[in-house]
Order: sequence, then C-alpha cells, then structure tokens
Amino acid sequence: MRSPLNHLPALIRSPSRSLITATGQDASLEVEPRVLPAWPVLTVLWGYPIFWLLGLLPFVSVIMAIPMLALLIMRRRILFVPGILPWIGFVLWMIPSALMIDQLGRGVGLGVRFSQFLALAIIMVYIVNARTSLSPKRVFNGLTFIWLFIIVGGYLGMFFPDAQLTMTVGRLMPDALTSNDYVAELVFPTLAEIQTPWGAEEPFVRPSAPFSYTNGWGAAIAVLTPIAIGTAIGHRTARAMWMLVIALVAAIPPAIATTNRGLFIGLAGAVIYVLFCLLIRGRVLAFFWVTVLGLAGAVILLLSGVLDGIIARQETVDTTEGRGDLYLETWERTLESPIIGYGAPRPSLMSEIHVGTQGAIWNAMFCFGLVGLFLFVGMIVLGAVRTFDAPNLSAVWIHTSVVVTVFLSIFYGLDRQLVFVGIALAVLLREKYLGSSSYWITEPVPFARAKNEE
Repeated sequence: MRSPLNHLPALIRSPSRSLITATGQDASLEVEPRVLPAWPVLTVLWGYPIFWLLGLLPFVSVIMAIPMLALLIMRRRILFVPGILPWIGFVLWMIPSALMIDQLGRGVGLGVRFSQFLALAIIMVYIVNARTSLSPKRVFNGLTFIWLFIIVGGYLGMFFPDAQLTMTVGRLMPDALTSNDYVAELVFPTLAEIQTPWGAEEPFVRPSAPFSYTNGWGAAIAVLTPIAIGTAIGHRTARAMWMLVIALVAAIPPAIATTNRGLFIGLAGAVIYVLFCLLIRGRVLAFFWVTVLGLAGAVILLLSGVLDGIIARQETVDTTEGRGDLYLETWERTLESPIIGYGAPRPSLMSEIHVGTQGAIWNAMFCFGLVGLFLFVGMIVLGAVRTFDAPNLSAVWIHTSVVVTVFLSIFYGLDRQLVFVGIALAVLLREKYLGSSSYWITEPVPFARAKNEE
C-alpha cells in the first residue's frame, strides 16, 4: 500500500536521519514527529516594536532562529518543499565569498548579512514544519501587525525627525563594533532621514522608523501592503475590511512624506499585477472592485500633492542618472571577480556611494558573484513562479508581495524586508505542496473557522 506521505518532496527521518525524496517508495515513519511550537515565529512578528526599542531589530530573526534550529533538530524529521532549497543554497554560497574580505569593517558587515540570511532559511524551514501550530491566519496576522507598526513608525518620524534611540543594546557593545557606521546605524536607529541637499529651500524630512533609511520604510510598506490586503480578505468579515481601509488611509501622510518613488511604483505595480491575475482567472467582479478602489487611491494620492513632493526632491537630488552609472560600474567590476564576488560592497571609483549597495540583486552579484546572483534571483523569482497559481483572492494578494519584491530588488537592498516575504512565501509553499490545506483552495475557509487554529 502506498504511503500518504509519498507526495512530500523531501524529509529527514529517524533514526538514520537520511534524506529521502518522493519517488514512490515507502516513506512510513516509526515515530510520530514532535509538534513544533508557534512561539519562536510569533515572537519575531509580535515582538517587533520591543526589539526595535532595544536596538535589536536587525538581529531579531537571528536570535529567534537559534531555538527554532534546536527544535527542528529535536523533531528528528524535517520536511522540505520546493522553493526552500534556493534560499539555503544562496546562504552556503556566501561562505566562499568571505575569502575576499580585506577589512574588519567589511567582515563585520558580511557577518551580519550572513547571519540574517541563514536565520531566514531556518525560519522558512521551521514554518514549513510547524503547520499544526502556525496556521496561515497566525502568520499573516503577525505580518499585518508589523505593517501597522511601520505605519506608526512613519508618524513618529514625521513628528520627531531629530530623535534617535540611544538607550539600546548598542551601549553594551565594544567601541570597535559601534564605531563601524553600518553597525551604529543598526543599533542606534533614528526616526527619520533629514536631507539638506544643495539648492533645496528647506530640508527634506523623510520618516524611516523602524528602519535606518527611508527607502527601507518604503520598501517594507510596498511588500507588506499586499499581505495586509490578502489577510483582511482571508478573514472575510466587514470589520477586517474596514480596519484595512482605515489603515490604508492612515498610511498616506507618512508615505507622502517619504517622497519615495519606489514605494508608489511598487504599490501601483501590485494593483496592476493583481488585476492581471484576476482577469486571466475570470474573476470579473473582483476585477471591477480592485479597479475602482485602485483608481480611487490614485486620485487621492494625486490630489494630496505626492507628485509635487517627489518632483521637488528630484530637482535637487536626482539619483536616476547616478544609479545608472553605478550599476554599470557594478557590472564591470563584477566581471573581475565573477565567481565569488568581493564579499562586501566597495567604494565606487566615480561616486561617493559604494558599489553593491543600490539594489539587492546588484549586491548579490557584486558581493557573491554571478553564481550568487543566480541563486538570489532563483530565490525570489522561482518563489513567485511557484505561487503564481494562487487559487483565491487572498492568496493572490499575498503572492503579489513576492512579485513586488522581485521588482524592488533592482533598487532596494531589502535586507530586513526579505524576512517578511520569506515568511509569507514559506506559508504559501507549505499550503500548496503539503496538501489538505483549508487555505490553498478556490474558496478557502475563512480564517476564523479554519482548521488547525490556535
């Protein structure tokens, strides 16, 4: 008799813990695996404000990945689904690139980024294996909470632009670490970027909290907004939809204050992409409502003067041409070390901006070579491809966050934002490939009545 587990892509089983794949062979298990608790992942999600206040936000995933790894090892049997291994492969390829590090500061930066990507790989594997305790509702609710907190952070940056968190874990670190600009920005976060370019009539106050840079705030909103919309739709209640509308309206003032082009282009692209998905699925009514609401949002933004703010900033800080020159330099210098890259960004030969910092894919290519670029692109592009067949409107919106990430990776670093999309993608892949899902179906059971809830 064929085992019901034959369809699973891969697992590690006790006692030998040998890797086996779905080849039609018997995959019966001698011992029922442990049920993984939800608290490590929920701590990452719901503890976001506390970790930020402590200056630990960049390290929250690393800290909580430690108990997750221990619990996975104790579980004895680890499931993998398609789409997870590219993340692990990219992390492993970062190791040989460390041979190119020539300064302590660059080594510290690489160490931070390696630990973050490794932690994300562990978190994704953990979510796949914690299906009993981590339902889609619990995970997506947590990501929506982070989205709401980031909106609040935007207001903090608007009202207190000169403020900086100083009573953080950074006070416990040695000066050798905090003297590194990159580390200092992480452990002593500011609430806003204040830019005073030559020729500007007044400084540009651009909210950034809880991130170090305004671009981080904009990228997070662009990635998380589709997830928040998908979560509200998944609840299928009027209360959830009204709360979503209120939050979307509340997000407009700080979004405008950022004068962040990528944020608005990302959101517009998300709406257009969802319309495309609805059109090819024949969801005419949903297509109509998304079109109406999307146009209404666009009109509100235009009337708010967002274009005037972006144009005014571009007249004094035009980064478009500078980015093009930097990208060309990044490509040319990558060809000098095409296999393992340079391990970390390097000073530009023609600009004050470092090569390998203006976009996640450019960072992957310059720091980890063309192989690293291939693995990184495989992580997010294949994730988007594998979840393209999202069967319902909630899943379509959450899948869209992965598509938005593919686009934003050209312009933004996404070090912190990849955690959000990685967590959401792990849930989608799990629900698709492990079967018996109350979420990955054409008409999903509302979150409030879904199986395997709290």
